[in-house]
Amino acid sequence: MFEHLAQSYALKKAPSTVIPVGISIKAAKEKYGLDTLYKLASNENPYGVSPKALEAMAAALNDCHLYPDSTRDTVLKNKLAAKHDLLPENIMITCGAANALAFAGEAFIKPGDECIITSPAYPPYYYIVYKNNGTIVDIPSRKDDMKLDTEAVLNAVTDKTRLVFVCNPNNPTSTCLSGDELYSFIQKFPKDVIVVVDEAYIDFTDDPENTTMVSRLKDQPNMVVVRTFSKLYGMAGIRMGYALACPEIIGYMNKAMAARSLNTVGIEGAIAALDDEEFRLKTVNSNRDERTYLTDEFTALGYRVFESQANFIYVDFGCSCQDLYFALLPYGVMIRGDFPYARISIGTHIQNETLVNAVKDLREKNEL
Repeated sequence: MFEHLAQSYALKKAPSTVIPVGISIKAAKEKYGLDTLYKLASNENPYGVSPKALEAMAAALNDCHLYPDSTRDTVLKNKLAAKHDLLPENIMITCGAANALAFAGEAFIKPGDECIITSPAYPPYYYIVYKNNGTIVDIPSRKDDMKLDTEAVLNAVTDKTRLVFVCNPNNPTSTCLSGDELYSFIQKFPKDVIVVVDEAYIDFTDDPENTTMVSRLKDQPNMVVVRTFSKLYGMAGIRMGYALACPEIIGYMNKAMAARSLNTVGIEGAIAALDDEEFRLKTVNSNRDERTYLTDEFTALGYRVFESQANFIYVDFGCSCQDLYFALLPYGVMIRGDFPYARISIGTHIQNETLVNAVKDLREKNEL
């Protein structure tokens, strides 16, 4: 009835590199008679929310009848500026990192522009290009180690290339380039190509300070770095993220953002989370230990575990990951089942141990 009014992207099926697989946690519990189901599918923080953030957010609920106080946005920007040795003008706070990525696309992708994505990739990248009538140039990761194929990406650059999405560490492969490798790669792009570096998982690398591109922003004005509070601070349901870039780029991206898009609870939680060093260390250190445990266990069983620098692992179990997804549900474990290989979030030790035991039991039954 309203087709003639809709924009072209709304009339077509959005591009996707994944096949939707799965059922809800509630449905899985009912189907398999489970009291507990461990969700190792969405790379969430298995230790919950930063206690300091939780306390601040609870207090902020009393003011939810009021519109957000923009001066508190300024407080958060100032804290982030101090953390990253930048100016507040270099920062845009967004409703989740996904919106920061989307605003970069809205600000810079024009109809017909080419945008490079390295696959397998975070699925929303494709939709951002599609929505803005850009042309997707898909470059596969290297087959041997699932790392970014820098040479192939650079060879794909044309005079129509306008934006490149780089996720480091990459989702879903969990692999990572060193800071020097990535910066050397970024420097080779023409200055009129915007390079968006998604650092949602940067805090889980072995050397985040030297892996991040934030410290290189002052020398690379065509780069945008995107961060999130979802993973490290356990605020995935609150939707808080931010973009870092030169003031000019931030100014353009700000114009893509609707008025009053941020929420009081999220802002107060983010301000408090930045001071929760105890929770940050617990999350990072526990993740590192459990990542080693899962990697060692699955490697010992003969499976290929790609070198992870994230809070998840990417594993070739030699079978359809869709089939594995459903095979693990009766054991009370839910993984991600719609990528070429199995992407598994790193949980608590009991969650990870349950997963490993389930895989071993499936092997004994010749079901894996």
